[in-house]
Amino acid sequence: MATTISDSSTTAAPPTTQKVDYISALNAGSGLNTTQIVDTLVDAEVLPKQNKINDQVAEKNVSISSLGQVKSNFTTFDTNLAILADQNAIITASSSTAITVTPDSTTSLKPFVHNMTVSTLAKSHTLSLPGYTTANAVYDSSGTADTLIFGIGDYTGSTFNRDTNIPLQSISITATTTIQDVATQINSLTGMGLSASVIKTGDNNFALVIKSGLGAGKQINMSAQDTDNANAENATLSFTDPTNSAHASKQVVAGVDSSFTFDGITITRPNNKITDLVQGVTLDLNATSSAAVEIGAAYDETQALDILTAFVTEVNTLRTSMTNMTDMGIDGGEGGPLRGDTLIRSYINRLKSITTTPISNYKEDPIYLSNFGVMTELDGSLSIDTIKFSEYFKSNPSDFAALTQNRVTSGSDLVQATGTGSLYKEGTYDLSLTSADNRQTFSAATLDGVSMVLEGGVFKGDSSNTLGINITPFSGAPDTKIFIGNSLINSLRDFSKSVLTPGNAIDSKISNYNEEITTHEEELLKLETAMETTRARYVEQFAAMETAVSSFKKTGEYLTNFMESWRAGLK
Repeated sequence: MATTISDSSTTAAPPTTQKVDYISALNAGSGLNTTQIVDTLVDAEVLPKQNKINDQVAEKNVSISSLGQVKSNFTTFDTNLAILADQNAIITASSSTAITVTPDSTTSLKPFVHNMTVSTLAKSHTLSLPGYTTANAVYDSSGTADTLIFGIGDYTGSTFNRDTNIPLQSISITATTTIQDVATQINSLTGMGLSASVIKTGDNNFALVIKSGLGAGKQINMSAQDTDNANAENATLSFTDPTNSAHASKQVVAGVDSSFTFDGITITRPNNKITDLVQGVTLDLNATSSAAVEIGAAYDETQALDILTAFVTEVNTLRTSMTNMTDMGIDGGEGGPLRGDTLIRSYINRLKSITTTPISNYKEDPIYLSNFGVMTELDGSLSIDTIKFSEYFKSNPSDFAALTQNRVTSGSDLVQATGTGSLYKEGTYDLSLTSADNRQTFSAATLDGVSMVLEGGVFKGDSSNTLGINITPFSGAPDTKIFIGNSLINSLRDFSKSVLTPGNAIDSKISNYNEEITTHEEELLKLETAMETTRARYVEQFAAMETAVSSFKKTGEYLTNFMESWRAGLK
């Protein structure tokens, strides 16, 4: 017991105030160091309890810090998985810089090869009004008040065909309005796609340049109405007829559509960014081409392995961190700060299960991470058998999307399935098509047992599971299945979000630990009070003892003096 007291005392913080010799203060000294005796007795009774509580508080604080680290690790894990998400190991390419092929990460991309030639790029209709000597020259030197009225559309000869979906808009011109003022007013018009600027074309020579959006259907009709002359048109400032020489002189560039061939078929578009030709990619037309340009997309094994390796690394990093924290310790080892924590262990087990958990709704049969050669080692870490990976990827490259990319696909190449929004739910659903002409065209369809809505040749899902699913059947399309798959990475990101959502299990644990720390701090305060009470009790007991000892000494002195007097009288 003496050793335990000594050890406990050495771990306690030394007192910071000068101790009072309580017995001396009572004038009851006996020669003994009663203050030291009292302090030793009080420490022996209270310090072990204090040390135990302090150890519990320190342990709880370490656990809180470690749980915070787990949350931080999950945040990093989710961030890094987001980088890998939507990558399907398909690379796009073009044989010429005339066309750029960019994959759309939100759409299921399949391998393809096409040949294109670009004969014309889409251009903006551009007008120039030159002849001004300064950048702030007055727009209408005649000094009359004008109204410039703008319309957007296309020209057939001298006839303007206005796009009625774009309302007419106007700006006002006074005798002091400058060309810079006009440019500013044009730029403030909304919904017309017009832009204007003042360009210096030479010494003391400036022009007001007005541009429209791309395409033949975005050409400008600009009518300058002289408000002082019964709204007569001011031909000098107008552009309403490209066949009129006075007007045509203002036209720098005619608005035209892009024109190109796609596998021999001539196609036009009102711009140079083509998003509706090859599903899953955007084609940017950068220049005209005299020779055919080959564009395509193909699965790339090297890229797929790089993605998989990065994924395995992220899983191993998170798992190793949590495993070290929950380590029980062996051969006298201390173990981790969260040793044996069942909650964190459950997270580790969730990561361990990913190699054997089926990834469904990508095709008829489920896909497994282990199909791609990912194995669990004896220590729980993941590794990749690159030979097995190569064999499986070569045979089933489209399955790789199940690891990285949420996907909506159909069981037939004659049925195009896409998803918009986020209301639809993962699953495999039956699609039935109704046709009155031997499946050349389709008048109705059901998906998930619910009739679909037909809009513009596209069937739209209308069940609680398929809202946002769009189906386009082509001639000869059969009844088939629609697969809505949730990728492994997205599933793990959902898992991460459940760990990180406010009020989650970790937050609850931290809250409980904080409450326990508060309880321990209250216990420490009670011990402080108990310590003073115990000290006062010992002081009182030792004071009584000292008083008794002092009394005994005085009695002894009296008897000694009496005996000495008695002996002296006998002599």
